[in-house]
Amino acid sequence: MQEIAPRVFVLDDYRGMVPGVIIREEGTILVDSPPCPQDSRLWRARCRHMSNSAEMLLVYLDAHADRTLGARMLETPVLAHEYTVQVFRNRAAIFRVQGSPRGEAWERCSQISNMRWAPPQMGISDRLEIYWGGDPVVIEHHPGPHPGALWVIVPDHKVLFVGDAVTVHQPPFFAHADLAQWLDAIDLLMAPDYSDYLIVSSRDGLVPAAALHRMRVFLLTAQERLEDLLAGAQPPQDTEALALDLLAMWDFDREREPDIEAFYLARLRQGLQRYLARRSHSGLSASHPKHAKDK
Repeated sequence: MQEIAPRVFVLDDYRGMVPGVIIREEGTILVDSPPCPQDSRLWRARCRHMSNSAEMLLVYLDAHADRTLGARMLETPVLAHEYTVQVFRNRAAIFRVQGSPRGEAWERCSQISNMRWAPPQMGISDRLEIYWGGDPVVIEHHPGPHPGALWVIVPDHKVLFVGDAVTVHQPPFFAHADLAQWLDAIDLLMAPDYSDYLIVSSRDGLVPAAALHRMRVFLLTAQERLEDLLAGAQPPQDTEALALDLLAMWDFDREREPDIEAFYLARLRQGLQRYLARRSHSGLSASHPKHAKDK
């Protein structure tokens, strides 16, 4: 666990996610949850030990299974964007493992099948300020990687939790992305308003300034290649070459984890296929999905 600002922590020793903890005088805000049940149980105990207040709130930064599967173990109210609330209404009550690998963190957890989701009890549309002593903690909607993506902002300590908007050492998820909105979000993070903020990625922890530039170049490259596919320059179903090219743009430790390259390739392949299918579907826009369906 790392204290990155006074009473603001990130927990970087869990598989697949870097959840956050913001401790105020009158309550504690949890940002995301580890996907593995055993990690979530440990995280709950650690968070309760750190705080003197019984009030606790968990914020889902979007509906991705990696950040929502383990949440039931936390036994706390959940806040999310209204799109994420709708996603949970369309989900079956129990998560069951099925289908081919997607390169998602929960796939590397043991005893993950047949778990019950923890649906959000509260939804927001744009912005919420939480006053639990001192300056507010701000929760804002910033779509791009997902239609229901939220940021959690701690203005008094200049900390910003951005979920999957930025990754540092691994490729992101494309299945629910709107690349134009995602690039807008990156431009906002690179603007002067956030130049002195500590930016926290849910996948990699603290984000160095150079990583924002790399992320922008990566997204622009992906956007250009995907638009070529959609325009018919290449068969839309043929994403293997694109997945390999995009994976080559990332620097990660292939020697420490021999299977990590195949894991990330599955993430890109599956995400690109779902992105293209969604964009190609008649009458369905990436920016304005008709239905909040997710898995």
